[in-house]
Amino acid sequence: MTEVKIFRDKGADIVKGELIGHTDYAELGEDIVCASISSVLFMALNGIENVLKVDFGYETDDGYAMFVLPEDLDDNKKKEINILLDSMYLFFKSIEEQYPDNVKITELEV
Repeated sequence: MTEVKIFRDKGADIVKGELIGHTDYAELGEDIVCASISSVLFMALNGIENVLKVDFGYETDDGYAMFVLPEDLDDNKKKEINILLDSMYLFFKSIEEQYPDNVKITELEV
């Protein structure tokens, strides 16, 4: 199962995310659930880094991904980033509803 942890600040903006584990929906390389999650995650991270030009911390490995946004973002940039991250989150929620044995989302406030 993939556990998705979403960390939100007091204003409900996503400031950090962590994905741990494989979905185990199918064999590695044929797992459409894992591929979907990975694709949307990397779309959001690439959008933040390459379109919005924000330097931020992230790490990826087999069965693991983590990102954390800088604390000194101006309000406009934070709003743009959270459009991407909220869209990613909504996609993850949809996947969790369709595949509850393979994806679990936890939200935390920091």
